[in-house]
Amino acid sequence: MNETPPLRGHKAGRKAEPLFTQLIVFDGGCPLCRRSVAWLLRHERAPITALVTLQSTLGHRLGEHFGENADALDSVWLIRAGRLHRDSEALWRTAQVLKSPLQLLAYLRWLPQGLRDGCYTLIGRYRHRLARDPGLDEAVQARLLAGLSPAQCRAIDLPEALAACV
Repeated sequence: MNETPPLRGHKAGRKAEPLFTQLIVFDGGCPLCRRSVAWLLRHERAPITALVTLQSTLGHRLGEHFGENADALDSVWLIRAGRLHRDSEALWRTAQVLKSPLQLLAYLRWLPQGLRDGCYTLIGRYRHRLARDPGLDEAVQARLLAGLSPAQCRAIDLPEALAACV
């Protein structure tokens, strides 16, 4: 099981919260997507990834913030350093935080974007058929966010106005 993320310092009487520096926003109704995020959590070098489903209130709020339609449910989103990355770009950027040698998957960025995104779209079209339904495993549930705190917004470089979303 993956270790717990580092905790941000806290004031007396307040519970410390995990320090996540990136968000993965994924289709929570997709078996392949659920398997993929569980795999990611098992293989990241350090526990820096929080999860949000596209179907959630927070997923919709993030979509509005970035001018994306969460109802389209056609892409995985990676939010890091205040920027949203989609499709194959989100995948190769996510590979950067994996344990070695898996982080070599980040070299997919050197393939032409049209080829990368074409493969991504093809797999996405059949994603509900490509994996059996694992449900949401314990590690995924532990990282699934319903809302953001001001500290989490600062860690991901998002406006603190998004912290109001629960």
